[in-house]
Amino acid sequence: MPNRKDEEPIAVTQTLTEEDFSAAAAAVRYFAAPMRRRSVRAAACLTVAALAASTVPASLNFFGTAWVSAAVTAGAFAAAVAVWFWQPVRETRQAALWFRSCPLMALPSTVTVFRDRAVVESKCERITEYWTDLSVCVETDGLIAAAAGKERGLLIVKKQGLSEEEAARLSARFRGAFERRYFRFSGRKRGNSSGTGHG
Repeated sequence: MPNRKDEEPIAVTQTLTEEDFSAAAAAVRYFAAPMRRRSVRAAACLTVAALAASTVPASLNFFGTAWVSAAVTAGAFAAAVAVWFWQPVRETRQAALWFRSCPLMALPSTVTVFRDRAVVESKCERITEYWTDLSVCVETDGLIAAAAGKERGLLIVKKQGLSEEEAARLSARFRGAFERRYFRFSGRKRGNSSGTGHG
């Protein structure tokens, strides 16, 4: 028989900051768009660089010069370096602009998490997000975020100030609702709910 307490709504009072939003956006992006990870993009550029470099001997034999191969190799390598160092900066700036474009997100609010939905209420708005409208859920050490809602791009619930029991109930609620669409993102290690995988 289910524990009655586990069925009760979970209410969290919070005030989001730009840092909270950027962290949530980065965590969700990592799992929602795996092909856009900087490790994947940088690896693709390095693959092109390696392939171009491998054509240098043939170019020298057939054409007496390898400037095209060398140029492609250098360009692809430079692109890999740029992606690795610049992409996080660009994504952080984009998240900051997104947060600043919606002042309502910075208002103190109460997020009430039910079994099938979450309700976000502030003095200026009331938003309801159903789990069926959300594509992915990611939990970090400090918050839980879900993506692609109809009302707002990100649903964020901070765990700051919650007791261990409340945080565990909140995690279980989201994990049970999203199942295979739930991921855990902790520190520098990134993975699914079993804690596997990184990069």
